[in-house]
Amino acid sequence: MADLRSKARMWAPLAAAVAAVLVVAELHAVVPFPALAVTTLIFVAIVWTVVHLLVVRAELLGQLDVARIAANAIDQIIWIERYPSGETAFVTGTYEQVWGHEALTLFQAAESRLDAVHAEDRQRVRREIRAGQAGLETFRTEFRMKTASGDERIMHVKFHPHEVQGKRAGYWIGFATDVTEERRTHAGMIRNRRALRALALVNAAISRAQSRSELHKLVCQSLIDGDGYAAAWIGLRERGPVAKIRVTAHAATHTDYITALDIRPDDPVLGQGPTARAMRAGEVSVCHSVAEDPELAPWRDAALRQGFPAIAAFPLLNEGRAFGTLTLYSDEPGAFAEDELRILEEMSVSLAQGLVMIEAKAGLVNSGKMELIGQISGELSHDFNNILGIIATHAEIGGREAESEAARDRFSLIAQAALRGVDITRSLLGIARHPRGIPEVADANSLTLRLVALIRAAVGPGIDVQLQLWDTPLPVEIDPAGFNNALVNLAINARDAMGEHGVLTLRTFLSDTPEGCPSREGLPASLRSTPLVVVEVADTGSGMTEDVREHAFEPFFSTKGPNKGTGLGLSAVLRFAVHHGGTARVLSSSPEGTTVQIVLPASTGALDSATRRLVALPPPKPVSLRVLIVDNEPDLLSGMLETLSLAGHKPTGFTTSRDALDALARQKFDVLICDLLLDNGEDGTVLARQAALANPDMRVIVMSGNAARHAESDLVWPLLEKPFSVDTLIGQLETRQSETRAA
Repeated sequence: MADLRSKARMWAPLAAAVAAVLVVAELHAVVPFPALAVTTLIFVAIVWTVVHLLVVRAELLGQLDVARIAANAIDQIIWIERYPSGETAFVTGTYEQVWGHEALTLFQAAESRLDAVHAEDRQRVRREIRAGQAGLETFRTEFRMKTASGDERIMHVKFHPHEVQGKRAGYWIGFATDVTEERRTHAGMIRNRRALRALALVNAAISRAQSRSELHKLVCQSLIDGDGYAAAWIGLRERGPVAKIRVTAHAATHTDYITALDIRPDDPVLGQGPTARAMRAGEVSVCHSVAEDPELAPWRDAALRQGFPAIAAFPLLNEGRAFGTLTLYSDEPGAFAEDELRILEEMSVSLAQGLVMIEAKAGLVNSGKMELIGQISGELSHDFNNILGIIATHAEIGGREAESEAARDRFSLIAQAALRGVDITRSLLGIARHPRGIPEVADANSLTLRLVALIRAAVGPGIDVQLQLWDTPLPVEIDPAGFNNALVNLAINARDAMGEHGVLTLRTFLSDTPEGCPSREGLPASLRSTPLVVVEVADTGSGMTEDVREHAFEPFFSTKGPNKGTGLGLSAVLRFAVHHGGTARVLSSSPEGTTVQIVLPASTGALDSATRRLVALPPPKPVSLRVLIVDNEPDLLSGMLETLSLAGHKPTGFTTSRDALDALARQKFDVLICDLLLDNGEDGTVLARQAALANPDMRVIVMSGNAARHAESDLVWPLLEKPFSVDTLIGQLETRQSETRAA
C-alpha cells in the first residue's frame, strides 16, 4: 500500500513534465520565447494541480473504503452527518439494519426521525438531542426503539461534534451500541437480588412472627420496603357456596385496589387471573403484560391505573393442596423472569411451611392452655360450685319465703347470678376436658328444628330466625344435649354481633363428596374424604377481622367488652365438635357477617325411629322421707336441710363421714345424699359403699362440684352436679317416693 502511495505521488510531476514538453513542441514556432515560457509554466501548474487533486481524491476514497470496512467489521452502528444541513455523509451497514435503508439520521425531520423511538422515551430523547446540538459538545442518550425488523432494542448513543467552528459548519459523528442484552442481564440481576432479599426477609419474618396474621403483615410489608415490589397481598380461600379468595393481609399501599378485588377460583370470568389460576392449579401463575392478557379484562383498567404492568401469583401449599396465595405486582414491564420466579417460588414454599408451623404451634399452645385450664378448673370447681350452691339455695329459699314481689325479684336476681357462675364453671370444664354425655345416632335436622323456639326466645323479637334444613335426615353420632348447648351458644353469639335487629339463618346440609361444599381445604385429614354433615349458624352482623378470626376459638378470647362475655363459647363449641370426630370453623368477611360451621362425620348407623316421650307420672302423695346429708360445706348443708324441711322431709346433716357412719349405726334412713369430696380429701364413694352395705334398702345419691371428674367413673348412684336448684333436689326425692310406692 505504501509503494502505491509513493508511485501515485510521482504522477503529478510526470504529468506536468509531459504537458510542458507538448506545449513547447506545439507553440515554439508561433509564440515568442518569453511568452512561451510563461504559458508553459501556467499550464504545467494547472496540470500539476488537477492531477494532484485527483490523486488525493483517489487516496481519500480508498481510505474511506478502508474505514467503512473497519467500521462494519467492529459491528458498531456509526454514522456521520454534516452540520447544519443534516445530510448523511457516512453510515455503516449495521446502521441500515437498525434504522432501515431509507432512514434519516436523528438530526433530520425531528418528529419523523423519532418515530422508531419508544413512546415513553421519545420526549426525553428529543430534549437531550436539542440540548446537545445547542451546546456543540459531546453528549450521550439511551432509549428503547423499534428496529427495521420490528424488534424492540435498547440503544446507547454517543454524539461527537467534529470541526464545528462558530456554529457554521462541520460534522456530527454518531456511535450507537445495542445494549439490550446487557441491560436485561443487569435488570435480571437486580430482580434476582430483590427476590433473594425477599426470601431472606420472609424467613426472618417466620422466625419472628407469633401468629398467622402477624406473619402475613410482616411478609407483605417486607416485600415492598426499599427497592421491593410495587404491591403484595396474601389471600386465603373462603369456604362456602361462593369460594372467594379473601384478602387477609397486604402492604400499606394500594389498599383500595387490593381490598376491592373480587377473585373466585371456580368462576368462569372472575377465576381467570393469575391468583385464581395459582389457587386452582397449585402452580405459579404469571402475567408478564397486564395490558395484553385477555383473561385480565375484569381487572385490567384498575391494575394499569395503579401502575401494575406485570403480576405473579404463588400458591401456598399444604400436603399438595393450595390453601392460599401470595400475589406480587411489579411496576416494570416484563418482570418476573424465570430465575426470579424460581427464587420467589422457594420463598412461597417457606412462607407456606411457616404458616403451617405457626398453626401447629398455636394448636399446641391452645392445647396446653386447655390442659392448664383443666387442672385449675378441676381443682377449684368443687369449692367454687359449693359457694355458688350456697348462694343459689339460700336465694331460692329466701324467694319462696319473701312476702313482697320486690323482695322475690331481688332473690331471683341473686339466684340468676349464681346460675351465671355455674355456666362459666361448666364452660371451663367443658373446654378443658372431654364433654360428657352418651353419644347416640340422631338426626341433625330434628335436633335443630326442636331448638328453633328456644333460639327465637333467646335472640329476641327483632332478629328474624330463618331455617334451611336438608331435605333428608342427617344422621350423626353425637350427644344431643351437647349439640343443643353448642347451637344455642352460636345463636347467642350471633345475636350479640347483630344487636337488636338482623337475620339469623340456621342451615343444615350434607356434603357427600370431597369436591362438594364445604371446601375440604383446611379440614383434618380424617374429614377430607368422608361424607360430612354441616350445621351452619349465619348472621348479618359486622363480621370478623382476620385477627379476630385467628383467635376466635381460643379460650377467654372475646370482643364483647367487659362483663359481656367470657370468651368460652366458641371454645366449647369446638371441643364439642372435636369430641365427636368433627371440627368447627368460622367463615367471615367483614362487614358481610359471620357464618360458623359445625362439621361432623355423617353416621352410617340407623336412626332410632321410636320417639322418646317423657311419661308424666301422677303427682305423688307427699311422703316424709328420712334423709341423711353429708357435705363438708356447712353453709350449703344448712341450706339443703332447710329446703328439705320445708318440703316436709326429715333431714339430718353432717360434715364428716365419721359422724355420718355413727348416725347410720343408730337409726335408719331412706335416702343418703353424699358429697364425693369430703374434708381432708376423703372420698365420698367410700362412705356411700359402707352406707349401702349397712342398709341395702337405703337409696344413695351422690353430688359433686366437679362432676366432670366422675363422668367416666363406675358410679352406680345418681350424680347431682353442684350447684343444683331446690326443685332438682326435691325432684330426686320425689323419684324415691315413686319407687317406694311402686315397691
